[in-house]
Amino acid sequence: MGIASQLRAGLQASTFTLDRASLKDQTASLLREWIVSGRIAAGSKITERDIAELLHISRMPARDALMDLERQGLVVNKPGGRYVIRLGEAEIRQLYQLRLALEKLALELAIYNASAENISAVESKLIEMRRAIAEGDPSRYSASDLAMHALVWQQAGNPYLVNMLHSMIGPIFMVIATQARLVEDWQESLRLHAQLLETISNRDVPAAHRSLEAHLQHSLDLALSAFR
Repeated sequence: MGIASQLRAGLQASTFTLDRASLKDQTASLLREWIVSGRIAAGSKITERDIAELLHISRMPARDALMDLERQGLVVNKPGGRYVIRLGEAEIRQLYQLRLALEKLALELAIYNASAENISAVESKLIEMRRAIAEGDPSRYSASDLAMHALVWQQAGNPYLVNMLHSMIGPIFMVIATQARLVEDWQESLRLHAQLLETISNRDVPAAHRSLEAHLQHSLDLALSAFR
């Protein structure tokens, strides 16, 4: 089934009003939401024409949005066109192997750059996660989870490292969103995030590395369980 047929089967595209001033960003955000929620199936071919027709926009913002998703790793360019990524066990393990190495460095640099303002900003994302749990909102929870990590990456102060991590943000977000639907695990995930924030506040690099390893191992185990 094509992407347009998938979405029309469960959604009314006419209910979405896109601001013409930022069509590309809004289109990318909408497509990202549909991909990570499973409304656009993994492995689906996704074309500029389908997106343009579905959202009643020109092909230029549709193309730019797909290029954004490609840079974020949610869409891959193969012979024959662009396709939504399909993650299997091997891909998930490889993703987490690289994520751990890069996030350890980002975490260490963020601790060196730690300030009361930076720590407060990270804490605000933890508060958002708690609110999402209280409201039973998995989409908000997964967005807050990723935002907390992305904030630490930014605080590392190394733009090359940040760019590398952001190139993985699509698959990471897809995995986090899948985990977030397992409501019974939210409290354990929240505990691990709180522990990570504590190590940053204490400026304890070895403890932060151990906390991150435990956090990502837990996340990997959950991801493999969810995808299986």
